[in-house]
Amino acid sequence: MKRTLLTLCFGISLTIAIAQPQIEFNGKEHDFGTFEEETGPVTHIFTFVNRGNEPLVVTNVRTTCGCTASQYTREPIAPNDSGEIKVTYNPKGRPGRFSKPVYVTTNASTTRETLRITGVVIGSKTRRDINPYHIGNLSLRSLHIPLFDVPKGHMKTGQLSVRNEGENELIPTFKNIPNHISVEMIPPVLHPDEKGIITVRYNPDAIDDWGFRRDEFEIGFDHGKASKYNTITVSANLLDDFKSWSTEERLHAGHIALSSDIVDFGVIKGNRVNKQTITITNNGESKLTIHKVTNGNRALKVKPVRNTINPGKSVKLTIEVDPSAARTNLLNCRVMIISNDPDKPSVPIRVLGSFE
Repeated sequence: MKRTLLTLCFGISLTIAIAQPQIEFNGKEHDFGTFEEETGPVTHIFTFVNRGNEPLVVTNVRTTCGCTASQYTREPIAPNDSGEIKVTYNPKGRPGRFSKPVYVTTNASTTRETLRITGVVIGSKTRRDINPYHIGNLSLRSLHIPLFDVPKGHMKTGQLSVRNEGENELIPTFKNIPNHISVEMIPPVLHPDEKGIITVRYNPDAIDDWGFRRDEFEIGFDHGKASKYNTITVSANLLDDFKSWSTEERLHAGHIALSSDIVDFGVIKGNRVNKQTITITNNGESKLTIHKVTNGNRALKVKPVRNTINPGKSVKLTIEVDPSAARTNLLNCRVMIISNDPDKPSVPIRVLGSFE
């Protein structure tokens, strides 16, 4: 009899000892990812369940700064019922990465629970800062789409961000597009205050050219006021597709060497044409091909004797200066040699001088 009473009392005391609430979160961390400051406050709801056998009460939720606010279920939560804690982060004036703890106190334990929100805020700029250029009611991030190196045999794509700043929908159209370029507006119709992307696709095999070049196309509109300054520039540097070359091909390729990379004409008097030459040598094991010699100065004429150079051989590059074609009294420009040398596909020559 005594043993039975003892067992009964022990069972009652054990039941009393384990009768308590128990909080279990669906997740204790949330990453908002990367978002812009102009998005405004972002919110995540942490959910939890009472896994205990007594009502659960959230007694306090504490954040660590004014940028983070919280709301939570305040009424007692019965066993197996759920509650939530809503945490809001305000990114205004807080660009960069953040990691904010949220401390939760309940009647389930003397130890508080810790939640955490993380993310990266991209600092906002004014619209004028983001899209400082305008063609009619279309604002643009730039008037230039640089494609940088464009290897032969590969299409290259570039993009330009735009926005409709007008009060009516805008349908941009494109005119005078070079044959080796295609242009697309995404989406084709821009509603008021809507962002869009101008996508350019460049086919280097559709044009017989090498080295750095600039092309242009014009933007117009099906309706709405347009600007006479409506030109977009596309730049590209057309080169061989060296990435497709094997290690063996690169090792035994032709390699360019110049007798000098500076040509100084000194003081040029009168209008007599002056000439200087430099030597181009192929120090490689295969033929060196000179694709193009570029020159942007109207007073210069530059051309090599021939466009292919056998291994170990040299050619002369003649540079002529015509003072009568000069626009200023100072000569300071670059001549670029474009070749199939995988190590130095573009080699500059500085041309100096002055006119009297």
